[in-house]
Amino acid sequence: MRLIYGVLLVLLFSVSASSQEVTVEDGKASLLISILANTTWPDEDEIDTWQVALYGRDRGLMQVLRREVLKYPTRGKPVSVQLFSSLENARAAHILVVSPGRNSELKGIYRALKGSQTLIITDGAPSLEYSMVNFTHPSNTRLAFEINRSNIIDAGLQLSKDMLLFGGSKLDVAAVYEETEAELERARAIALQRQQQMEEQRRELERQQQTIERQRALVAVNESELEALGEQLSEIQQVLEDSENRLLDNEAKLADKERILAEKEAYIEGYSQRIERNQQRLADQQAAIGEQEQKITEQEQVLVRQLSTIESQRLILAGAVVGLLLVLTLIAVIFRAYRSKHRLNLQLEGKTRELGVANEKLVQMTEAKSQFLSTMSHEIRTPMNGVIGMAELLDGTELSDTQREYVALIIKSADTLLGIINDILDFSKIEAGRLDLERVPFNIRDILGDTLQTLALRANEKGLELTFHIPPDVPENLLGDPLRLRQIVVNLVGNAIKFTEEGEVAVDVQLEPGEADEARLRFEVRDTGIGISRAQQRRIFEAFGQADSSTTRQFGGTGLGLAIASQLAEMMGGRMQISSEAGKGSTFFFSANFGIPEGQVPPPVHPGELRGLKVLVVDDNDTNRLILEELLHSWGMETMVVESGMAALTALDEARDQGIEVALALLDVMMPQMDGIELATRIRQRPELAGMRIIMLSSAGRAESQEVRDQLGISRMLMKPVKHSDLLSAITNAIGITTARGSSVLESFPADLVARRILLVEDNPVNQKVARDLLTKRGHAVELVRNGQEAVDITAREDFDLVLMDVHMPVMDGLTATRIIRDRERACGVHVPIIALTAGATVEDRENCLAAGMNSFVTKPFRAGELFQQVEKVAASSLASAPGSTEPDAGDSTGEEPCLDRASALRNLDGDEDFFDELVEMFRGQYPGLLADVEAAVAAADMDALQRAAHSLKGSVQVIGGQAAASAALKLERMGREGNSGAVGGALVELQARLAELEIALHSCGRGDNSEPG
Repeated sequence: MRLIYGVLLVLLFSVSASSQEVTVEDGKASLLISILANTTWPDEDEIDTWQVALYGRDRGLMQVLRREVLKYPTRGKPVSVQLFSSLENARAAHILVVSPGRNSELKGIYRALKGSQTLIITDGAPSLEYSMVNFTHPSNTRLAFEINRSNIIDAGLQLSKDMLLFGGSKLDVAAVYEETEAELERARAIALQRQQQMEEQRRELERQQQTIERQRALVAVNESELEALGEQLSEIQQVLEDSENRLLDNEAKLADKERILAEKEAYIEGYSQRIERNQQRLADQQAAIGEQEQKITEQEQVLVRQLSTIESQRLILAGAVVGLLLVLTLIAVIFRAYRSKHRLNLQLEGKTRELGVANEKLVQMTEAKSQFLSTMSHEIRTPMNGVIGMAELLDGTELSDTQREYVALIIKSADTLLGIINDILDFSKIEAGRLDLERVPFNIRDILGDTLQTLALRANEKGLELTFHIPPDVPENLLGDPLRLRQIVVNLVGNAIKFTEEGEVAVDVQLEPGEADEARLRFEVRDTGIGISRAQQRRIFEAFGQADSSTTRQFGGTGLGLAIASQLAEMMGGRMQISSEAGKGSTFFFSANFGIPEGQVPPPVHPGELRGLKVLVVDDNDTNRLILEELLHSWGMETMVVESGMAALTALDEARDQGIEVALALLDVMMPQMDGIELATRIRQRPELAGMRIIMLSSAGRAESQEVRDQLGISRMLMKPVKHSDLLSAITNAIGITTARGSSVLESFPADLVARRILLVEDNPVNQKVARDLLTKRGHAVELVRNGQEAVDITAREDFDLVLMDVHMPVMDGLTATRIIRDRERACGVHVPIIALTAGATVEDRENCLAAGMNSFVTKPFRAGELFQQVEKVAASSLASAPGSTEPDAGDSTGEEPCLDRASALRNLDGDEDFFDELVEMFRGQYPGLLADVEAAVAAADMDALQRAAHSLKGSVQVIGGQAAASAALKLERMGREGNSGAVGGALVELQARLAELEIALHSCGRGDNSEPG
């Protein structure tokens, strides 16, 4: 029960006009002293000073409190008086006096101070519901107070018996508080004494004003001294600028030294150029020798004329002798010129041999590098195939939302690793300037979200906040190379996480001005890590360059990542830059150009039901709050954004009082003081919030149990940083706008799917299980063999709709097995489609598969969708083009190999005419060099070289359907293998003729032609 006690005090007594009056504020101060003396606080032994505070503007009361209350220590401890304009520090006060102007805030004040053991005293409050002691004014000369004993007890305070008796009704109130005449006399004496004190204070003020004047004079002197110091500071700044200029000069000298080092590194390249110049000088000398020979011929003609003159005129015999001597001299000159030419020819032959040896070494190194990359690709992709395949099989089973998110992260991480493998394979192309960027449509928000979620676990392990921000004005769909963009972001964000111990890593995307048909985006990656000094910033973008040696030992890394990222940024139309300071974090930024897809692009789904919905956002990170607030506003939702659990509960109370319904709450799990789970628990304890949906935002590596989530009614647990599409889907699902998630590729079957009998040729147990389980769940029947020899044997006995052939296997590899099967099929007229399962990702690997007779290929590690697409497309194409279903090629009518079997080539390429045209252009650019290698081997009678060159040319010709030229090349290959050089010349002439015919056929054929006659 609430108990209210009242006491009336006589406040004002009129005295003479010159006397001091006893004011209402004096009465309040006296009551405060009594209340402080008659109230007991818990743990008073730990209190050093009593804190009496005033909240709100009441200048008169504040002056009296500072004058009167400080005079009366309570229980041996001093009393201090403070004025608070906010409630942040008010919980430390023992007594808080609320001014009348703050009575409208009593509810919030009471809740803010609840549990703080602060005695709240109000003045003229309309109700005691949120007060403990309240001053009232029954008349102008009387002051009363009321006590809410329940609130005082709830605060843990205890009133003395005297206080309780004093507040009772048994005493005569008028008799107790009326002043006697003697007290009035004492009051007049005190007033006179205070008047005298005021006179003394006026005189003291005059003396202080004089002191102030003197101090002003001193200030003027100090100001002049400050001006002098300012001039000295300007001189110091000039010295600093001179020092900085000297530093820039030193940097320029360092750049000169680096340039000299680059010149020395280019010495080897200059060596070959000098050889070329020597060859040119030899050619010039040969030309000079030719001119000398021409002169000698002319001189010989002169001698002939002179001899005829001697015969006709014998009198000039002396002249003839001189002419003879001249002839001898010329002969000697000719002989010396011949010897000089012979020496030059010998030198030229020596240089040519050296160039040949160097070129051979270069070819060997290139082949070794390609072989190493191919082998490494195979060794890495084979286990990766098991990882991705098992993850996709797991994705097709019954999983919880959390487990499905983890499986999706496994697949995304595997995709990222595959991207890194492809980058390693393409590094040689980057060095040669031959790397081309793709231009495919992609969703920028999904790409960044997926990429950063794969890095979230690393950030969470170090306690870092990982965020990304894409404003609404950035287009949703773009044209570009998402794999290369992902590679740049992974490198920059990975480095930021590696070199940041506390704080956050933020990715920001902004739209820059550009052309109408393209989008130019600026990407920034900011961290609060160790930073990079200006001297070190010049080295980090160089290949194998790092900030310093200690970084290599502490953090690891090859130093290639930023170099590759910088080159990719330049290929995208921008330049990688850095803004950093040692110890204060770094910001890497670059711009990139992307296309805008043509045609109708579906706009992002923003359901109309979201517009106007009230959402509570609770997150202790400033960046996250800003990102979520902007994103929700772009979807038309209204937000209440707070930074803590207590603030969230207060905001919900205010919304309830104002009649505002909060439909949804986004709660961060990891928050100080009150985490998201505790906040959700306290929300569910309020019946009026039972209908509010809750979505939790959790860092990677932390997931609450399903039991806890069900108990608290949590609609969804999302991993930070949250993808925009995932958040939108979670919100719409939580409030019942959209349906559940779509099915995986393993759960959806085409209506026209036909089950096939498939032969799987694979030696790796993991790949066997992945491929077999995927195809079996798809409805196909799978037969397994473990090497090429077993495949050759079983295809001779049984019929299959399709063969999946691994390339690298023991006993017999897949290429050899395919050639044997194709040779056998030419006799029986049966054709079974063969798809290569290859870990080789290079163009040469794929060309070898097609040249061996395979219809298509699937690169390991294969994805379920890609495998299903190739299997079902190739099988359907094979049935459609079975014997008897198409017309025979024109070349078959003569019984000879056709010049161009375009239909067969397209059949091997699944009818992909664009791919066929691309291969034709590639062949036209390569075959002159391949033919030159064959001709050189024939001229040198090198049978081994002839076999290799003819084999390479045959494979290139077969890919585009050049059957006649391939047959001619096969003859030369067999001659080289058998060492038969007798008929090589005729076979070479035939090959040259067939290639010339093929060139004409390729030039004249159109897409509608199936073949060209030989």
